[in-house]
Amino acid sequence: MDSLIRDIRYGVRSLLRRPGFTAIAVVILALGIGATTTIFSVVDALLLRALPYPDAGQLVLLREVGAQGNQMALAGPDFEDVQTSSQSFSSLAVSSISFPLVVTGANEASRSRIAFASRRFFEVMGVQPLLGRVFLPEEEKYGGPVAVILSYGYWQKALGGRSDFNAAKLNVDGVNCNVVGIMPPGFDYPADTEIWITTNTDPPSTSRATHNLPVIGRLRAGVTLEQARAELSGIGKQLRERYGEQMDAVDFALLPLQNFLTRNVRQGLWLLLGAGSLLLVMACANYANLLLAQFTVRQREFTVRSALGASRWRLARQLIIENALVTLPAAALGALLASFGVSLVLALGADMLPHVNAIAVDVRVLAFSCGLAALIAVALGLLPALRLGKQDLQSGLKEGRGQSADIAKRRLRSALVAVQIALTLILFAGAGLLGRSFLKVMQINPGFKTESAIAMTLSLPSTITPEQDEQLRQFYSQLLERSALLPGVIAVGGINVLPLADRGGGGNSPLVLPTFLINDDPSQKGYAIYRVASSGYFAAMNIPLLRGRMFDQTDTTTSSHVAVISQSLARRYWPNEDPIGQRIQFGNMDQDKHLLHVVGVVGDVRDVTLEREAQPTVYAFSLQRPQWWQVSRLAIVVRAQDSPQSLIPALRATVHDLRADVPTSFKTLDQVFSSSLNSRRFSLVIFGIFAITALLLAVAGIYGVMSYVVTQRTHEIGIRMALGARAADVLKLVVRNGMGPVLLGVMLGLAGAVGLTRLMVSFLFGVTPTDALTLATVSVGLILVALIACGIPARRATKVDPLVALRYE
Repeated sequence: MDSLIRDIRYGVRSLLRRPGFTAIAVVILALGIGATTTIFSVVDALLLRALPYPDAGQLVLLREVGAQGNQMALAGPDFEDVQTSSQSFSSLAVSSISFPLVVTGANEASRSRIAFASRRFFEVMGVQPLLGRVFLPEEEKYGGPVAVILSYGYWQKALGGRSDFNAAKLNVDGVNCNVVGIMPPGFDYPADTEIWITTNTDPPSTSRATHNLPVIGRLRAGVTLEQARAELSGIGKQLRERYGEQMDAVDFALLPLQNFLTRNVRQGLWLLLGAGSLLLVMACANYANLLLAQFTVRQREFTVRSALGASRWRLARQLIIENALVTLPAAALGALLASFGVSLVLALGADMLPHVNAIAVDVRVLAFSCGLAALIAVALGLLPALRLGKQDLQSGLKEGRGQSADIAKRRLRSALVAVQIALTLILFAGAGLLGRSFLKVMQINPGFKTESAIAMTLSLPSTITPEQDEQLRQFYSQLLERSALLPGVIAVGGINVLPLADRGGGGNSPLVLPTFLINDDPSQKGYAIYRVASSGYFAAMNIPLLRGRMFDQTDTTTSSHVAVISQSLARRYWPNEDPIGQRIQFGNMDQDKHLLHVVGVVGDVRDVTLEREAQPTVYAFSLQRPQWWQVSRLAIVVRAQDSPQSLIPALRATVHDLRADVPTSFKTLDQVFSSSLNSRRFSLVIFGIFAITALLLAVAGIYGVMSYVVTQRTHEIGIRMALGARAADVLKLVVRNGMGPVLLGVMLGLAGAVGLTRLMVSFLFGVTPTDALTLATVSVGLILVALIACGIPARRATKVDPLVALRYE
């Protein structure tokens, strides 16, 4: 123990004598450790750790699969049959995603996040209310009492944490509800839910084509995922044999809940962790180069200690201790950088990362950071010690006289530089490909004009009685009419789901042409996006009319129900005939079985994402299908002559004059368009930061090595200049020696980029992983930067005084 303490003290004194080396080494390693730790904290929270529920590995999501492979929520009758027939689940429950609804009766009216849940939901999750109780069987029956359970945060915010919470009466979306329980702090499924409400607010659907029940389940102990899937497949086969004509699903799908929640980010996070790891390897290579330079200076010291009886292990321990005295502060600084990095990740990815509250620099992450520091200390401490054991005393003593480094050491330093250049090129190639993809996506025409338009989102209670239906219709009509009369307004229209604002919100619905009903022609049946719009919507969005007409005053509740369809749908079903006058029928979520008569064809709109080709779409008229205004937040689109933001006060006042209890929110279509790029922006920014950091490390490494080489070869340079070498000759010599490893690194990096960027195929758009322009630009740019890094020490070498250089030792 005493010898260990002495080694630590000696290591501290040794590092304090070299403050420049110590500070640079700590910063370099902190950058690599910080980058890797940042992404690890996200990967650990979302992918490696189990969800924060008891036996979370048994939680699964149950889906139905359509004929086109599309996954859907369960139809009510199918869910009942699975509950009755399946033996693989200890419990099954309905659990919707959370969505905003108007809530009154608390401290103040608000638009709060609501999720529907059946009574077994909390049993499935393995979590019981902190206070109160779960839902009762009678609270699941339509017409029975409606109950809600509050999140801990909402209880504190809306009810002030009052102990008699069960005396409170909340009105959720126009329905009076009894508060029966409070969930414990930290329970957050579905994400951001503030209120869980019973599923008995609407009558149960009897249609096997109405997929409106998201189902979550818990596997029985000892039942594997594959066994449950096999059982569900058998149940699905029996249901199709019995109810084939009534069903549009062909199978069931069973997904681990954690995999489902992270399905959109899993591959991207692993990719970013790989990029962070490359940056860490770069930092280690840079640090190794610094150590190599220091080892050359100190080799005589270690040789003498070895000659005086120090064992190879004792020397290795000394080097490991000195490395640990560098890497541990670097880990601490890296953890600090990671805390800032996590804040950046949350700011960029809050809208797309699941359960973000779990992402933090905690004990596990700190242990990971310290583990990296220990690994680096041991690895880079053992290698020099092993080299010492192979060196004889005489050569070791000669090494300390300031002579030029031998060929082996020079090659090792060059190899480390080449590694840094190669890794930098790979990271920049990845960032370049992501950047070019981002620009390509930004250039996509979404099918509507984003300039000078703003979307006002409303959230109103659902209607129950015919009188409320009429009041709602009048409210929308008056709002659209009054908004259109505001100064500076060109056009106003409404739709149930705004393009690009809701990833697939509203879903696809089965589309049936009447000919299918007659002759069972499969080509006359398919799926299309179903939207409900007002008469001014297409003008407000600037979606062009290609054929026929828009909705107008002749379309009433008593006239034939009409539809405007997209160009892709017209091309799909009527490629060689006029679609105007054709009829279609929609099922699924829309219980209105009126045939829709096609009166117009409009341009295609990229409704879900910019990258995805425009899907066939049917627009029904809002006045003829008013029930669709109730199931989603209503978006009113206003096109302005000038700045759309200037209309916000007038629009808000118009809504308030009609109904003071309706919350509103505003977002320009430019903001909607930009928000749809958040996922790509997130990957690009993180990857770009890594690439820039890598470039700084590579430049520092090249500059450091070249400065060291110039210092070590000062005597040689003096001799050359004394023998008549010109400054230009010395400049070429130094630059040529420095650029050799750089060019080797570029070649290795190109080979690595060609291989590794293939892992990015799913993130690219409009470019290939081997895009020549990107690789060439990155390579040339890196060579130019390296030339500058080599040129500065080279210029200094040309200013060496030959007389001084000849006396240099």
